[in-house]
Amino acid sequence: MDLFNRVLIIGAGIGGLALAQGLKRANIPFTVFERDDRLDSRLQGYRLKIAGEVQAKLRELLTDEAWAKFEHVLAASAEGEMTLSATNGSIIASRRDRLRAGTPVPWTVDRGMFRDAMVTGIEESVLFCKQFVRYELDDHCVKAVFADGSVERGLLLVGADGMRSVVRKQFLPDYRFADTGGCCIYGKTYITPELNEHFPGLRRRWITAVLDSSPVLQSIIFGESPMSMILEPVQFTQYNNEQTDLPKDYVHWGLLFSRDAIPLDDATLDETLRSRPAQLALEMTSEWHTSVRSLCELQEQSLTSGMRVYSASPDMEVWAPSPRVTLLGDAIHTMSPAGGVGAVAALHDSASLAEIIRKDRVSETSIGHYEAKMREFSNLCIRRSFRAGGRLVKMPPFEDCSLVDI
Repeated sequence: MDLFNRVLIIGAGIGGLALAQGLKRANIPFTVFERDDRLDSRLQGYRLKIAGEVQAKLRELLTDEAWAKFEHVLAASAEGEMTLSATNGSIIASRRDRLRAGTPVPWTVDRGMFRDAMVTGIEESVLFCKQFVRYELDDHCVKAVFADGSVERGLLLVGADGMRSVVRKQFLPDYRFADTGGCCIYGKTYITPELNEHFPGLRRRWITAVLDSSPVLQSIIFGESPMSMILEPVQFTQYNNEQTDLPKDYVHWGLLFSRDAIPLDDATLDETLRSRPAQLALEMTSEWHTSVRSLCELQEQSLTSGMRVYSASPDMEVWAPSPRVTLLGDAIHTMSPAGGVGAVAALHDSASLAEIIRKDRVSETSIGHYEAKMREFSNLCIRRSFRAGGRLVKMPPFEDCSLVDI
């Protein structure tokens, strides 16, 4: 491998690994650097939904070996949507999806299994325990400096290192995200006879929104502060019961709420989301109907995680492109999970960047073209996320949010 002509990818998340697969398929040298010691060391949301044009782009990205593994780990996809009342568990709305002719069914994917599939065939090019510190530029290459003192050289550095991107902080030091005032707790509840007894499968057979609103006097005194839970079953056994290396069937859920719904100061809220998200989910849903609340009561508490909800602008600023450094995914356009399209946006970035590098090589012009396409698509996704957040938890529009450096 010509080390000076390779692409240095910081971060082995969905976007970084998808880009690596695309480069592998095009015989373009690369190395992925991940700060964690393994792929599954970090708690994140568990279920991903991949739909639309990104489905075809993903097939073009993955090598045949990785694609075969990906098909092997797909979960069943149910075509419909339901809305439930949080307080009495009743069905408010339910409708089967009506896809247009020729539209593929969206894929339901377990995040961990997806990452495992995408590392297939590139294992030797993914390095762990590599905490990125900074980059340095010269006339011929970019140098990535790591906490262990090592220095790696390449033609292009791609920051795919998530919302708190170290690459972004150096490349775009004045870039800010919006604090939406929202919070999210992600959880995973295995589908067991006990869950089926409390929360029958017919009431959670496809993606479901559970809605909870403020009581009248509280909404008058403190303002409306609704909560919502988005849940979906992730099932493998009914889809392909011959595969023994797949996870146990589970329900993935995300509890969305405004930070105003909790009488805690910012520091205490952050500590609670970090150290006791499972208990907070139980407290937040204490008045919910026993059917829906059973998801929290039976959750796998060690796998529950909480976070504040930040977002990039739906009209992202334009910056001067660099022929040596660029960004993708949450590193540049983190967004509310309410829209369900963060992973789609990251995969779109990966496909666009891989294609542009393959066709036009690496230059200031080609990277500028990639970043323009990235901004155009991610702006659409961010707008969708703000609309969804407004419906689910009264998330304010971007212009009413405070900007923060994260």
